[in-house]
Amino acid sequence: MIAQPSQAFAQTTGTAETADAALSGRVWQAATQAALSGVIVRILETGQSTTTDTQGGYRFTGLSAGTYTLSFDYLGYPTRSESVRIAPGMVAAHDVMLGEDDATILVVGQRGAQAQALSRQRAADNVRNVVSADQAGRFPDFNAAESLRRVPGISVQREVDAGEGRYISIRGLDSGLNNTKINGMNAAQPEKENRRVPLDMIQTSALSSITVHKTLLPDQDADGIGGAVVLETATAFDYRGPVIDFTASGFYHDLSDKVQPMVEGTLATRFGADDRFGILVSGAWSKRKTRGFVFYQDEDYLSFVEDDPASGVTPLQYHLTEYDNERENISANVALNWAVSDATELTFKGSFNRLFDKELSHALYFEAGTDEYDDDGNLILSEPGTANIFNQYEETELTQQSYVLSGKSRAGTVTFDYGVGYSTGKREEPFDNEVAFTKELESNLLGYDYSGRFPIPNLTPADVAAIADPDGYVLGYNDIDQDDSENTRWAANFDVTWEPSGSWLRTVKAGVKVERSRRKLFEANIMELTGPLTMEEFGVGPFIDPAVVGAPYAPWLSLDIGNLMRWRQYSQSLIDGNPDFVNEYVEDGGIPIDEDSYTSDEDTYAGYVMAKGVWGNWDVVGGVRIDHTRVSSTNWELIELEDEDPVYNRVKGKANYTSVLPRLQVNYRPSDNFVVRGAFYTSIARPEALYISGATEISEEDGEVDVTIGNPGLKPAYAYNFDLSVERYFGSIGILSAGVYYKKIDRFIFSEIAPETEADRTRFENDPRLAGKVIDDVITYTNGKSAEIYGVEFNLVRQFPELPGAFGGLGVYANATFQKSKADTGLDGVSKGDFFNAPEAIVTGAVTYQKYGIEASLAYSWRDRQTARFSSYNTRIVEEAHGSLDGQFSYQFTPRFKLFVNAVDILNSGKDPILDERYGEGSRYLEGASYTGRTVTFGVNASF
Repeated sequence: MIAQPSQAFAQTTGTAETADAALSGRVWQAATQAALSGVIVRILETGQSTTTDTQGGYRFTGLSAGTYTLSFDYLGYPTRSESVRIAPGMVAAHDVMLGEDDATILVVGQRGAQAQALSRQRAADNVRNVVSADQAGRFPDFNAAESLRRVPGISVQREVDAGEGRYISIRGLDSGLNNTKINGMNAAQPEKENRRVPLDMIQTSALSSITVHKTLLPDQDADGIGGAVVLETATAFDYRGPVIDFTASGFYHDLSDKVQPMVEGTLATRFGADDRFGILVSGAWSKRKTRGFVFYQDEDYLSFVEDDPASGVTPLQYHLTEYDNERENISANVALNWAVSDATELTFKGSFNRLFDKELSHALYFEAGTDEYDDDGNLILSEPGTANIFNQYEETELTQQSYVLSGKSRAGTVTFDYGVGYSTGKREEPFDNEVAFTKELESNLLGYDYSGRFPIPNLTPADVAAIADPDGYVLGYNDIDQDDSENTRWAANFDVTWEPSGSWLRTVKAGVKVERSRRKLFEANIMELTGPLTMEEFGVGPFIDPAVVGAPYAPWLSLDIGNLMRWRQYSQSLIDGNPDFVNEYVEDGGIPIDEDSYTSDEDTYAGYVMAKGVWGNWDVVGGVRIDHTRVSSTNWELIELEDEDPVYNRVKGKANYTSVLPRLQVNYRPSDNFVVRGAFYTSIARPEALYISGATEISEEDGEVDVTIGNPGLKPAYAYNFDLSVERYFGSIGILSAGVYYKKIDRFIFSEIAPETEADRTRFENDPRLAGKVIDDVITYTNGKSAEIYGVEFNLVRQFPELPGAFGGLGVYANATFQKSKADTGLDGVSKGDFFNAPEAIVTGAVTYQKYGIEASLAYSWRDRQTARFSSYNTRIVEEAHGSLDGQFSYQFTPRFKLFVNAVDILNSGKDPILDERYGEGSRYLEGASYTGRTVTFGVNASF
């Protein structure tokens, strides 16, 4: 809808160019002066209907002169009817204010957010779930991932150390298989080895809605096998008047026992002649200190009999680690609107999000004496193991920026949508200092007691005493490296929509889009120090006691924090002052290039055509999208031959592929509040940059040359998706729905694990640089085989305003997803099994309350166990089931001020893991467990 000045009454304006009469307007909410989207607007005399857009706008064209009765239906309000008279050849404007009747139920706060979300979901052409901010633009959750964890079919992967939600899985598919947009622009992907978008960097302060599209229409991007996640920020045109909203709060984490500040604010206003200009600015800043413990095995499990895990397994390394995290988020958003005319509107939206994570870890890890086997294939048990005091100081900065200029112009029954956008995402690690001091023990550290929740290593009394004594520890593993990755995107789109009048054919739409995605990865090894340095010389810190999380381990030593943080200068000063100290990374006076560094461009050219037809209670949306992608990359070729210096050469790779994507959505609407939906659509998942980079590594050992080469020619996975659902909406703000879905995926590739195949041997056998060499393995990556996932979803949201007195504030919501998945990876020795991050059951239940200025909810979410990844001997690492009880409470003590408190994982004192991974389903072997405890935010909100 093109934004128009607010009108108190219908009015008409003659236009010589207009052949037919038309009617447009906006729908507002009386209590908040906010625009209402998802309102069903119907002309009773003609049966024509439409729904209001995100700015509350509606429009009808092709009308004859006369008097018409309009009905406005929005969940939470009784249907409203109004009469409008239209003169010949005129464009009439009629705005409506809902909620002026005090007898209606309260549709603000959390109920207002539910009404907005369900109304938009009801009106949609496809299957989607909407999470809406309340009418003051406030989400109850801190970041975008946390806001989605109670949506049907959504599971959240938490950041291991800080415990916050980072990625989301839709219907059991990895986050990298989702298409994520911010204000219509594909979000840049800052991770170096996958296509995931970390949502913990995106604060919810200025988001107006988050929409999860579970079926895709032709005008949506090709990729998104899991679905599409669309984040929208607000604009001043979403409100009828000025908005001032400010929140000050504190963040408390149990284990860190610290309160940290959080502030956010939003300002919005419309101005100029007829309010044709609008500006909204918002910002948020927070600092959070968290503490946790992680206990995990590293370097994969070893079998006691070579290649026979049935003989029993044991870790090569087992780590006890405390993490102290300090996270700082900064978010800034701006939206500028200009209603150039009644037919044209321009909008600019800018979004900046930054997450700065400072992490200090204090660890003790045990390392087995050897991972070698004797001539009979038995693991050698005679070598003594070591204890290692390992500390790490790491700074990681994630930034996500998106800038979009879009426009909409209307000429009669034709609407033009156009836009250009830019987004960039960076992951930078200015510090990653790792230092360990090691001491030999009596035990071989190849035996652990797994009878309890925590593995206990086979230590002698003398070992226990030696571990706690700083004397005797010498410099062991240490490293400084640099990993910087960046993804930059440019895009432009042009869409045309024709709305013929008086026909079963409601819309015909076509469009084109071009996009360039450039990825850069820079990796470098900076420091590995060797020399006669003891832990006592370096400096000893305090003991670390894990008893707070119930771990039965004795306190362990830590290192001097100051020297750890300045490890680069410290180690270099030792090298400069003593020839016994050497940086092992230096070759010929310099540090060599890391062959994993690369630059790649992915250019996408897409076009589509689609149409919507309506026959009685049936509406059908269908069409086809064609997507052509060109990939080019610049990489390094590393040649390491025996008795020769390493050689680095620049290499280039090119590839292209075209995807044809038919899509069809059928909806049956016997009434406004009952919808049956069926969909078939196709989608793709582009290969990860890790595999299409084209990097080449040629190495010689014992006279034989092995070659590993990237494959820019990998094809995208291609999915056939089917969906069927039934939705019953309730006017008192509610829904009861059920749905089934099925996905068949060809050329499937697990995230971060791709099958390997024999590459072109002739190329290297004829390479003059390898003349006389024996070419052994020549390996490249290839597509996997097939995968499928199917499941059912149930969703219930219900308010009970009809109950007497205080009970009228009660409400409930509950949802459940049950699914099965199976994938043939194409990996040797790996049988068919579950997808990664695809739990068989996800269940949420909640009780809500809203009345007398009180808003409250108590929600329990539970996720079944799920496969996380593969490990040694092709064993699946399985995350055990996890549940969380969360609560929210607020009190509106004046019309403008509200106090609130939110708690996450209320029942967790720190002694229950938020992540419990096992080496095999139901195994007693611990892969890793994280303990972080509960978090609480509390504060005050002011809104004007």
